[in-house]
Amino acid sequence: MENNERLVLEGERFNVYQMELNGSDGNTYHREVIRHPGAVVLLPLVDPDTVVLIRNHRATVGETLLELPAGTREPDESPRQTAARELIEETGYRAGNLVDMCEFYSAPGISDELMYLFMATDLTAGEHAREAVEQIENQLVHRSEIHQLIADGGIRDAKTMVGLYAFLFSDHLNVK
Repeated sequence: MENNERLVLEGERFNVYQMELNGSDGNTYHREVIRHPGAVVLLPLVDPDTVVLIRNHRATVGETLLELPAGTREPDESPRQTAARELIEETGYRAGNLVDMCEFYSAPGISDELMYLFMATDLTAGEHAREAVEQIENQLVHRSEIHQLIADGGIRDAKTMVGLYAFLFSDHLNVK
C-alpha cells in the first residue's frame, strides 16, 4: 500500500497530515495522521514501592487526571534529556538514575508518537519548573493501590496505565 501526505495543520508541537492511501482493491483512501516528535513518560520511585504521580488538569478533556509525569521531546533533545527535564518541570524531583524500561506508540491509528518509558530512582526533591498553564500537584501512590485506582476509574490515562503495569510487572521486562 503506497501513500502520499499533504500538510493540513502545522502546529507548535506537532503537525497533521492527510494521507492518501492506495488500497489493494484499487481504491484511494484518505486518513489524517499526527506527526509527533515523540515523548517520554516517567515512573519516579521515592522508594521501591512508592510512585510519584501527578494530578494534572487536562483542558483537552476538561478533567484533572492522575498521571505519571510526561512530556514532549524538544528538537535535537534525546529521550533521556527530555526525561530529566520533564521530571524536574512537573514534579520538582531530580533523578540520580534513569532506567530505560520500554518504548510504545501512544495511538498508532492516528499518530506516530513514540513514547519512551523511564524509571527514575535516587530522587532528590527540589522546586518544580512548571509551565504557566500547568496546574499540577504531586501525589504519592503505593504499589498496593495501583490496581484499585485503575479499576475504580481513578486512573484513566493510557500512558499512565502502561507505565504502572510495566512497574508492576517489571520483573518480566528486559529493563536496560
